[in-house]
Parts: sequence; C-alpha cells; structure tokens
Amino acid sequence: MTAIEAGQRPTTQVGRPFYLIMSLLMAAVFIGGFSQTVPDDFRPPGLPLLFHIHGAVFTCWVLVFVAQPAFVARGALKLHRQVGMAGAGLASLMVVMGLAATISAFPAHRVPPFFPPTIFLVMNGVGILVFGGLVTAGIALRRKPEWHKRLMLCATVSILGPGLGRLLPMGSFGAAAPAVMFAVILAFALAGPVADLIVRKRVHPAYAWGVGAIVFSTVLIPPLAFTPQASALVSQLRAL
Repeated sequence: MTAIEAGQRPTTQVGRPFYLIMSLLMAAVFIGGFSQTVPDDFRPPGLPLLFHIHGAVFTCWVLVFVAQPAFVARGALKLHRQVGMAGAGLASLMVVMGLAATISAFPAHRVPPFFPPTIFLVMNGVGILVFGGLVTAGIALRRKPEWHKRLMLCATVSILGPGLGRLLPMGSFGAAAPAVMFAVILAFALAGPVADLIVRKRVHPAYAWGVGAIVFSTVLIPPLAFTPQASALVSQLRAL
C-alpha cells in the first residue's frame, strides 16, 4: 500500500541511523559547496560583515542538525532536548539572516549569474520561509517524535539550494539550472517517504506536509518570479 495513512500505528519504524545518515549527507552538500567559495570570500575586498554573520549562523545550524540525530542514536535524549531549545532560537536567526542576506546580495552584486535575479530573490525568500514554517511545526510537535524528526528533516532539505548552487556546475546547465537544483532537492525530500515505504510499508503523514510544502513552494517560484512586481523589487534592491 502506497497511500499516506494516519491510522494504524505500524510496529516497524525507520531506524535512527537513517536520520543521522541524511543529516551527514546534507552537511556534506553544505560543506562541499561553501568550501569552494569561502577562500575567495576572505580575500580583499571580501564579503560585507552581514554575509559572514549569515555564514556563521548557517554553519551553527548544520552542526546542530547533525548533532541532534547523533544524540538520539546514542540514546542521549536529555541532551537532545537541551540542544533543541538552543536550536529553536538558532532557527529564528536563520530566517532573519537568510532574508537579510538575500536582500543584501543585490546591492553587493552577489547574485549568482546562473539564476535570473527574480528567480534568485523568490527562490531564496520562499525557501527560507518554508524552512521557518517547517521548523516551527517540528518544534510544536516535538512531543510526537515521528512527526518531529520528519518535519525537521524536510525543513533542512528546503534550504539545500545555497549549498547545491556552489557544489554543482550550475553554469554548465544554462537555463535549466533552476530545474536541476529543484530536481536534486526533490530527490533529498523523497528519501524520507521512500524509507517509510520500505520499512513501514506506508508513508507517515508528516511528509504530506513537509515534502508537500517543498514541492508547492517550488511550483510557486516561477509564477511569482516572472511578475512585474518581482522585477520592480529587484530594481529597488539593486538601487540600495
């Protein structure tokens, strides 16, 4: 049976190592991607301070995201909860700094050349808002572990774009670059439902919300990006 079911509770659950492996794979994307640009970011004239702060906050999130399933795998649930409290505040900073860095990329001439400027603006803005929404839902459902861990997984999948944009040879994809990035993000997003189908024989309803939010936001980006309002906003941001 492949339909999402909220009914009968299966006796088999996706093992803790799955979430640790997924966190490590995504951390590898972030580290592999940003390691290609960080050396240049520190050469004169370097990046504005805001981008360095954004990078530091992002790095802390990746560390927490890897540490949390590692704590659970070790059975250190108390430590997992304690770090989770700090992680909630960190997620709020992620949203603020992500939006600030996206806006600041235009006057700082840091928009990647392989994305149309309006796609970059809408993609980053929508992505960080989806991240914030999924993290908020994950925290609200922290007493329901099967919901919590799936929503937190989807939240971090939703912000894979910046790492993938640096890791993949985006310039060689031409106009298909956004589609290639979205396809890779979707592959990560579907790993959880596939694992559920293999182990539980049904997909947990948390993925209807988590993966659904990622897919819906991806479909929403082109219609929003290619509007007069998006173009006007890009022009205003460039003039800052």
